[in-house]
This record gives sequence, C-alpha cells and structure tokens, in this order.
Amino acid sequence: MNAAVATLPAPNRKLPREDHIPANHRQFRPRKGPRNGSRQRNRQERGVADTESELADCVGAIYEAAAAGGDWESVGTRLCRLVDAQGAMLRTGDRGEASRNVMMRFDESEAIYLAYYHPLNPYLIQARRDFAEARTRHLTNVMLGPELVPEQSFLRSEYYNDFARHHARRHLLASLVGVTHAMPFGLFRADDAEPFGEKERRLLQALVPHLQRAVELRARLGQESQASWATRAALDVLPVGVAIVDAGLRIHFMNAASQKDLAHPDAGLRALRSGPYAAGGVYLAAQAKDAAMTLRRLVTSATSGQVGGSMRIVNRDMSSCAVLVSPAPQGLSADEATADGGGLAEKLAMVVVRDLGRVASPPPQMLCEVFGLSRAEADVAVALSGGASAEDVAQQRNVSLPTIRSQIRSILGKSGTENLRDFERSMASLAAIAPRGQDGR
Repeated sequence: MNAAVATLPAPNRKLPREDHIPANHRQFRPRKGPRNGSRQRNRQERGVADTESELADCVGAIYEAAAAGGDWESVGTRLCRLVDAQGAMLRTGDRGEASRNVMMRFDESEAIYLAYYHPLNPYLIQARRDFAEARTRHLTNVMLGPELVPEQSFLRSEYYNDFARHHARRHLLASLVGVTHAMPFGLFRADDAEPFGEKERRLLQALVPHLQRAVELRARLGQESQASWATRAALDVLPVGVAIVDAGLRIHFMNAASQKDLAHPDAGLRALRSGPYAAGGVYLAAQAKDAAMTLRRLVTSATSGQVGGSMRIVNRDMSSCAVLVSPAPQGLSADEATADGGGLAEKLAMVVVRDLGRVASPPPQMLCEVFGLSRAEADVAVALSGGASAEDVAQQRNVSLPTIRSQIRSILGKSGTENLRDFERSMASLAAIAPRGQDGR
C-alpha cells in the first residue's frame, strides 16, 4: 500500500505536458464535429451544384440538337431526369400535321397517338389557340396541366380515358415554343406519381428560353440550307461552266457544265485530284505553264479584294475557251463556310468558263414560245445561228432557196428585228438563259 501511494504525484507537483507523455499513455479526446445545421447546408449546396450541372448539360444538349450535331431524344432523357418525369414531348409539325414526337423513341404508344388521338389532345388544341391569339404572352411561359385545361374537363376527355392514363400522361408540365407555328413542349408523369409543382416549373422555366432560341436557330439553318440548295440548282442549269475556288485553287463547287467541260481529256483547264498543295481535294489546273501562272494571278487578285480578270485557254485540239475570274458573291462564300463546318467565310473566286467554238442557240421550242415561230421557222432560225447562209440552210434542209428566204422574212417580222445579225444577238441572249440540256447540248 505504501509503495502504491509513493507512486502517486504529490498534489502540488506539476503534471507533465501532453507532448511529454508517451503516445500510448495519452487520453483520447474526441474532436468536435460540425453541427447538424452545417451538415445540412453542405448537402443543400451539393444538391444545388448538381442541379446547376444538370441544367447546363440540358442547355448544351438542346443547342447541339438544334445544330444537327446531336439527338433530340437525348435532350428528352436529360429533361426527364432533371424533373423526375416519365416522358417528354416536342412536336415540330406545321399547323394540323401530326408530326412525330422528336424527344422520345417511336414506340407503340406514339403510333396509337398519331393514328387517332392527336386531334383529340386538349392540351394541343389549347396550345395552338394560345399561339394564334396571344403568341408573345404564351411563348416560353411554363404552365401546369390544370392551368391549361381545367382538371375535370381533362379527366372527362376521351384523350385521357382511352389513351393518356394508359401511357403515363396524367400530369403535365408544358410550354410553347415556335417560329411560324406552335410547337408544344411538355413533360409527363403517370397517375401514380405526384403532380408537378413549383420547383419543377422553375427548373423548366430556366430551360425553355434556350429551347426557343434553339428552335429559331434550327429554322434559320434550314432556311440557309434551302437557299444554298437553290443557288446550286440555279448554277447547274446555266449553259456555261462555273467553278468556285479558294486562293490555293482548291475547288469548292462545280456546276454541271464545268464538271463536263473540265473532265474532257483535251481540255486545257482541268479539275485534278492533285494540285499545288498535297493536302488532298480537287484543284483547278491549267495544262500550259504560262496559262497556269496567269490563272493563279487572277485568282489571287479575286480572293484578295481586287477585280480578278480574264484569259484565254487553248485546248489540246487547238480549240479555245474564255475564262473570267471574279470575286465570288458573298452569299456563296457564306454557304461554303456553312458546308465546311461553320467557320468564318473564306474569300473565294468564281471562275466562269465558256467554249469559244460552241454555237449558242436556244432550243427551237423556246423560239416558238417567245416569238411565235412555227416549228419549221424555228428549225431554220437554229440552223442559221453561227453565220450559216440561206443557201447552206436550203441545202441542209433539202428545200428550195425561195422557201428559206420566205421563212427568214417571216422570222425577222415575228421577232421584230431588221436583219439576221440583229436576230442572232436575240438568239444569243435567249441561249444564255436556256437551261442546259434543253436542246440536247
């Protein structure tokens, strides 16, 4: 006992500091953790950050889909996950057209809807009425289902009883987007799920303006694509060759006439798979060295803001063609920039090629329609083009010379020209606007 007491420290003796006590002899002192309120705030902050991340993901998917680089179905999947919905809808059909829902995979329920229930959908009927009567007030405004159609009216409708309640479309959170026509947009929940509330409305309200801008972007891209198609189609019917090239002579576009002319083995101007650069593509190349230097100089001038110029190309068979190089219209440069991925519009040159030995004459049917010529008179007029004499035409057609002369007087009278030279100028003007291939050329 005395030995045990002797080991205790005296009451007035100082206790050793904690850093002098061996680690295995120190007492455990629990650290104070965060309070419950702090933990709750952390969870809330993490939830807000996750929601903002999902919103940003939805916005990116919407614009990607509008620019044709993404999938509208993936947008629908993201939106359903964001607000815990079981279905999404965006219908792009014009006016009464029953267009497919682009935000969901086509399945049996969609087939049933399009086959019968589309015109019976009370939400759709109301959406189109709102778009027609008060477009600016309803556009991008997010509404709950009962705010669009009274609850009792909806529950009594054939649409709900025979279709919606069987396909998880009981509760609706909807908005309206569109440019020229109403495009209903909505998210659905089934009967056994809770109705959408203010929280889901706020989330969707943050996204709908982006969806509207994406729809406008989609419409604009469609118009530009249509304008580009129309431009190319117009160039294809021209009787002269037209090519669009950049400063390195790489060909961005060739119309039908230039594709035929530049592919001829005797042509002094060719479209070749190899060119001044080894990066690939098709390049415009003059066969003669001097002509190649002149062509490059004219294209450089046209693509650097100057006027370009003209030159003559001699073919291998000693025929020749005229070449006009000028700056490409700004619209064509913009179209090519869009086709190549949407970068800045590159300065391009337009190269027009015309065979100098080709006789320009419109088809006989055109002469009959424009000047009121008979078919025989139109055939004589075409035969006279290029400087042939009345005697030559009479011999070609195996008719008498007085008959040909009588037909020539009739042609000049009907066309309002004084002599054959004036008439040939009219013929050349008509040939310039005649669609390529209409006369078999």
